[in-house]
Amino acid sequence: MSSPQNNDSFETPDYMTDWTDKQKADFIFQMLTTLPPYQVIQIVDRITPYLQRNIVSQLPYELAIHTLGFLDAASLLQASQVSKSWQTLCDEPCLWRNLFERQGWKYDRKEMDTYLINAPTDEDYHASCSGSNNNSSTTPKSGEGGSIPIQRSSSPLINRKKLPKFYNIRNAQKHPQDETEYHYDADSDTRFINWKRLYRNRNAIEDRWTQSQFKLRTFPPSSCPESDLHTEGIYCVQFDKEKFITGSRDRTIKIWDIHGNCKQTLRGHTGSVLCLQYDDTCIISGSSDSNLMITDIDSGFVKLTLTGHHDSVLSLRLVNDDQIISCSKDRSLRLWDRKTGNCVRVFKGHLAAVNAVQWKGNKVVSASGDRTICIWDLNTGKLLNQLSSHTRGVACVEYDGTYIVSGSSDQTIKVWNAETGDCIYTLAGHMHLVRTLQIDSVANRIVSGCYNGNLKIWNLKNGTLTGDLGQATVGSRVLNLKFDFTKIACCSNSVRLVIYDFAENINTKFLL
Repeated sequence: MSSPQNNDSFETPDYMTDWTDKQKADFIFQMLTTLPPYQVIQIVDRITPYLQRNIVSQLPYELAIHTLGFLDAASLLQASQVSKSWQTLCDEPCLWRNLFERQGWKYDRKEMDTYLINAPTDEDYHASCSGSNNNSSTTPKSGEGGSIPIQRSSSPLINRKKLPKFYNIRNAQKHPQDETEYHYDADSDTRFINWKRLYRNRNAIEDRWTQSQFKLRTFPPSSCPESDLHTEGIYCVQFDKEKFITGSRDRTIKIWDIHGNCKQTLRGHTGSVLCLQYDDTCIISGSSDSNLMITDIDSGFVKLTLTGHHDSVLSLRLVNDDQIISCSKDRSLRLWDRKTGNCVRVFKGHLAAVNAVQWKGNKVVSASGDRTICIWDLNTGKLLNQLSSHTRGVACVEYDGTYIVSGSSDQTIKVWNAETGDCIYTLAGHMHLVRTLQIDSVANRIVSGCYNGNLKIWNLKNGTLTGDLGQATVGSRVLNLKFDFTKIACCSNSVRLVIYDFAENINTKFLL
């Protein structure tokens, strides 16, 4: 649309110089009423360009993208309805990638590599958007946000031939298994990453968490052969997009595929498997036999047995790539060298069983039946602070570097300032011992489970209850839970897990 031409020869009459804009508008309206209709129409035609100036489409492409990069998702969708040219701009992948990363959400670059087949450049991830950010990490850098960083060029407006075909973010998920069609342009036979689609799917899952909408199911499913099941209750669980790993009172560890097929049963402990963690190569487990075991995740071969605790190993964490921190009923914590199996350091100070441990950076946080939470220096073993506010033993603890969150036999959850040691909130609502909890700092989420089988969701930053999921198990205690952005998995003295699935019929391709 061409810009209207200003009439520089017009001068405001002297008698109007002191008039307000409203007085001028009223005067012009009265003048228009004295004209015949055809002349009013001509005036409207002349003035319309001043009222419908499409400034965004007149900007160079990079500046238009830069400007739209300040909008949130709802505003971007609304802007896309202004015109076809605005819709083309608002569908740009770099805008949606920026919105996705601004939320702190993660994506699977390895899966993207596989889909794109060849060794992709950053432009593939951004769908060839010249205004996109060249950061290749799976999460945005701290402090990023606002507009899209751009590189200026002399190119005018938009090269429409380079733009892939996109789909409406509001389109319902009718075919959850055909997600690839949204990342493929059949006309040009081109694969790309449709960031708008990824944002839509991830946001839909987050909405379900907010509204406590989920599908409840058991894992493994009822079709699983009884011979593949644990023979006693499951005490610990960890999972990812491809597998579940469970540890049981029956002294075994089982590796399951995501569909519930048992792939391996690992033996070696002479007591109940109380805790476990794994990475790409190994499973590290702790048992009531007082030992830790490092097992090769592919072969099932026990590589090392770590001895030193004098009672049940109740919790453990992988520290960086080369160490393990564990805690025990013997009132101590131990730091281990993962390669040699040697004990590097012993942390002593608790007066009762140490039920849970977590770490971040150079600090270790432990929770004990002595009603206290201790903060230790990982490198020296020095006790830095001791938090006392619970009226009964502390059963579980989480730590993200900013907050410490603890659950206790006093039926409460407490959120602490990790730096000062001050108790910020006390969350009341559970009617029994709070046995297990986990936090997600990005989503500001706490999920907790107690001995009466009840699960609750809390807001990490303000301490409010955001969801009551009811009883996961009837007549069974919730012993442990783990969650990611799609589901909560909790275990009890049952031989099956209970799954709260928040991503039912929403495809999670490329998402983490």
